[in-house]
Amino acid sequence: MNTYCSYKKILEHIELIQEGDIVYVISDIFQLAKTAMENNEEFDLNIFLDTITAKVGKSGTVLVPTFNWDFCKEKTFDYDKTPSMTGALGNAALRKRDFARTKHPIYSFCVWGQDRDLLFEMDPKNSFGKGTIFEYLVERSAKAFVIDLPSMEGISVNHHIEQMVGVPYRFEKTFTAGYIDWNREEKVKSYSMYVRDYDYDAEEHLDPMNHVLECLNISNTTIINDIPFRVVRLKEMAQILEYDYRYNDARNTYRFKGQKKPKILTEKYVW
Repeated sequence: MNTYCSYKKILEHIELIQEGDIVYVISDIFQLAKTAMENNEEFDLNIFLDTITAKVGKSGTVLVPTFNWDFCKEKTFDYDKTPSMTGALGNAALRKRDFARTKHPIYSFCVWGQDRDLLFEMDPKNSFGKGTIFEYLVERSAKAFVIDLPSMEGISVNHHIEQMVGVPYRFEKTFTAGYIDWNREEKVKSYSMYVRDYDYDAEEHLDPMNHVLECLNISNTTIINDIPFRVVRLKEMAQILEYDYRYNDARNTYRFKGQKKPKILTEKYVW
């Protein structure tokens, strides 16, 4: 018996995404598209984006990452032409008129819905700290909708918490390059990022934190067509991350030179 669910109806089965939600979409859509084609259904990225915006409604907001790190290599950022390096869904959102791209040349988002204009007006010169969209996602209790990836893969909210705490293996670095804005005016602008300090040999090790988030029901998974669709509550995730960075020397998220033993061992948070 064929139990295939059309990709156009997947959001009908994601009960934790509701009308009025702020939803940050992180995706690997390869398997989603492949499964649709195997079931004689043409996969359309625009239609899939429309199913997400329809689920949250006009009172909700949808954000799709359109990150591009070429600015860090002194390459000009073109607001209209610089593509997303974070997947096909971001590039599809860039082509949709009802989405607007935010201004940051490294960590931009395409945004639809209630807070589209609010987020477009934001122009922080740092990437993860105060006044950034990552702070907005935490403070406004946004939900990450993670398609066919582990819970924390690509969310980047962890870097916001790292900067707020001041982890030892990162530091603030400023990058300067050309910037062509939405009015086609070209300038030279500077933005900073909380980058990795290579003296610490820091490497992400996210499996323990993924496990923590799932055990605490902060990340909830729905399997559809053998593909995991996860909904992660970002404010609660940020609280767990802050605990890990402040009291557990980031042992659930990173491995780095000189890492200390946990100062506090609490079974609720430390595995």
